Amino acid sequence: MMKYDLVVKGIRIFQAGEWKAWDLAIREKMISRLSPSGAEKLDAGQTLDFSGSFASAGWVDLHTHLLPLRSAGIGTRAKRIGLNSGVTALLDVGTTGAKNFPLLYEKVIRKSATPVLAFLNIKGSGIRFWQIGVGREKEDDLEAMERTLKNYPGYIKGIKITASREHMLAEDPLYYMRKAREAGDRLGLPIMVHIGWSPPSLIDLLPLMKAGDILTHCFRNSDHTILDPSGKIREDILLAKSRGVRFDIGHGIRSFSFPVAQKALDQGFDDFTISSDLYLLSTPFRAKNFANVLTKFLALGMKLEEVMFRASSKPAAILGLEREIAPGKPASITIFRLDQGRFRLKDCWGQSRTGNQRIIPQAALLEGKFFPAA
Repeated sequence: MMKYDLVVKGIRIFQAGEWKAWDLAIREKMISRLSPSGAEKLDAGQTLDFSGSFASAGWVDLHTHLLPLRSAGIGTRAKRIGLNSGVTALLDVGTTGAKNFPLLYEKVIRKSATPVLAFLNIKGSGIRFWQIGVGREKEDDLEAMERTLKNYPGYIKGIKITASREHMLAEDPLYYMRKAREAGDRLGLPIMVHIGWSPPSLIDLLPLMKAGDILTHCFRNSDHTILDPSGKIREDILLAKSRGVRFDIGHGIRSFSFPVAQKALDQGFDDFTISSDLYLLSTPFRAKNFANVLTKFLALGMKLEEVMFRASSKPAAILGLEREIAPGKPASITIFRLDQGRFRLKDCWGQSRTGNQRIIPQAALLEGKFFPAA
């Protein structure tokens, strides 16, 4: 009889269209066997019983800021982010640019047990949270970005632009978007576009986005919204979607609206990734943690398996990561329970919903190594 490194018993996994209990065996960092729970004896060096709990492919948070305000940032707050919150990979989106990416690498990426990847800000110094609206000079340097990619191979997966008026040049609001487009084309990387307050407007931004680019904060409620005045999905949004532009939630503190999300879902607009936009302001309240953001989509009526796909395999594919529960795949898995009750959930604009289920992470497996939730 084969001896496995680890066996996880009784976890409910979505297979063949339904959630059923399975026993999962891991050997040499890979999923080696998946069998109906209790159907056979699986010998292992360690056996964990999670009967009644759920498991999905490892969660991937596609929108975080791990180094704002001070060098510690939230990159070391394991109870709110990363493996101890069930998340098996993190993407830092534009907190740093070519000038200060080495700081992010030394303070967070190199020290993190959770894999951390990054989108490089079009501005050399990244998002200067403490000087918003101060800098008006042109801060991009494509040659420096190219050097940074070469110096840190494998870590930088895209370009980020914060397309909100307080981050733009007053005399030319589209300047950084044009430079981001140039950088993306030159470096062969997708662009993530943060939408905030105009200018620039979505009308001007969307034509510069190509297949593979990502519009984040897509369920925001402001002058930047994917809905027209009648509540319908805007035609230019649908056109962008049809040519391969991707959409991401990026919850944060002002970027998720229950009414906008509900109207979009009611119209079949459900091709998006779910992400937290966790940083120093959104971890204490509103977003709080990745699981809390996921729970809000259950309250919107999404099925559990649909939420899990948008939190794991879908964002993982964007980053070139494998997240799938199947024999022969890396054992990167999130285990969670689904509490029943009445849970009041708030969006970023004072609206609330009451859900009857809450997602609570219990553990993460990363290439077969076990990390209990904090």
